[in-house]
Amino acid sequence: MTYRQRANTILGLSFVCFIAIFLWWYTHDVSVWEELLFFVIQSALIGSIADWFAVTALFEKPLGFPYHTELLYRHRDEIIDSMTKIISEKLLQPNMWQDKLYQISFIDKLVGWLRGPNGREKFRSVLYEVAQRAYRYAQKGGTQASIASHIRKYLKQQPLVSFFQDRLISLLEDPNSHMFNDAIGLVRELVNSDDFDSLLEKLIIQWREESQHSSMSSLTLTKVLGIVDTHKIARDIKLGIVEWLDQWEQAEGEQREWLCRKLELFLYSMNGQLVFGVQNWQDQFVDSLPIEQWLTATQNSAKDYFTKGDQGKEELKDLLEEQFIHYLEYCRSYPEIKDWLDEQIRRACNVILEHEHSLIAVAVRDVLSSFDKKRFNQFLESKVGEDLAWIRINGAIVGASIGICVFGFLKLYQFTIVPLLRGIVL
Repeated sequence: MTYRQRANTILGLSFVCFIAIFLWWYTHDVSVWEELLFFVIQSALIGSIADWFAVTALFEKPLGFPYHTELLYRHRDEIIDSMTKIISEKLLQPNMWQDKLYQISFIDKLVGWLRGPNGREKFRSVLYEVAQRAYRYAQKGGTQASIASHIRKYLKQQPLVSFFQDRLISLLEDPNSHMFNDAIGLVRELVNSDDFDSLLEKLIIQWREESQHSSMSSLTLTKVLGIVDTHKIARDIKLGIVEWLDQWEQAEGEQREWLCRKLELFLYSMNGQLVFGVQNWQDQFVDSLPIEQWLTATQNSAKDYFTKGDQGKEELKDLLEEQFIHYLEYCRSYPEIKDWLDEQIRRACNVILEHEHSLIAVAVRDVLSSFDKKRFNQFLESKVGEDLAWIRINGAIVGASIGICVFGFLKLYQFTIVPLLRGIVL
């Protein structure tokens, strides 16, 4: 039960009790305690009605009373101007907020908000609205082709050579580790597979075809390769790699350290060739991906969520919420990721506060000015409604307390002061 409901309940009970005790008063002989009860209930009812009238007069015209009522809506422009001034001149000054921003963990705040019933439902609605707009946008002509083009462009720009080269060099820093030995075993399994033979033959054929448009030395090499069986070349290369892996496995101590340094220098020296070769393979692989079919399949699988009414809507909300919460909990489990996200949010807030804080006040003014009387009153009452309800509750309590005091004074006056005055006068 909210405080407003409690205030209405107290007002209703005071009225019912007053009627009951009033009827009892005029139909029975009453004692002093019954008189006290009647006086207290009467005072509580008067206090409740007076404060109900005062609080209601802030928002509406209680009982249609036209004078000095509906105060907040009548002074709406002054209230909006004051709120806008406070926001723009005091609350949103960057210098005031920069220190406070670093005292807040936005990720923890977001999690706390999502765990609340109101925040969770609002967030689920936002997720569904975003998904619905994305689905509608994906149905437009040319959208899938544009998305697929951007995905391919992004995948081709990823520096695979630098990534794998850095990982491999990091692995070479400790050649005696179990991870390094496992990596050698994994490479051996790959080299011994039949797919590796096919890959080598394909690369040799591709190299020979590309060298036809290269320099004279490359062209001469291509002619030689054209005479030799590519299958035999691939097999010889494979045998060379296997022999090299055997050396790695048998090497110990300084010999293994020397092999690591040699491979590291080789990687640096072949960086240009590796980048060229891997980039060509990466481009071909990305171009071969059926991204358009994936997008079409994704759109078809998502179609049911938007065609099954409320059931599909709730299912999609559950799915999106589960994935987002899972990602959020993952970020929270790693302090470095959580701190990085908080830092990015702080930077965004600093930029907004520094350059756009005046526009925020303007936006607040525009939003509040667009509210009609009902929405404006609901907005204000949502912020201070509980305190206003407490005013009404306090009115009943204070009224009853004053009633006790007044009744006590009247009885004291009747049985003590009045006889004393009569004795003095008479």
